[in-house]
Amino acid sequence: MTDLIKEKYKSKAIVYDNIWMYFVKTAKELIKDCEQGKINIISLEAFKLSGSGIQPSQEHSVDFSPNEENWNRAISFLSVEANAEYLYEVWYEGY
Repeated sequence: MTDLIKEKYKSKAIVYDNIWMYFVKTAKELIKDCEQGKINIISLEAFKLSGSGIQPSQEHSVDFSPNEENWNRAISFLSVEANAEYLYEVWYEGY
């Protein structure tokens, strides 16, 4: 089955070792598309990009499971200023 979300956002993704990361603005757009398609958001994983690679940040990540319909919570989380400097891997159903 084709992942329509991945297909739509592949040109905006930063992909490293099969980790699809997005800037906050793009992650919010992706989440809104998930909401329209009734695709639940499972978690948001934060990463910092540097010359030596990517560094995950548990402090700036969030897990929504097993709750459903977390689109507004995900958007609110990404809107927190402290989270703005990270790239996000958006885990959604089917990812």
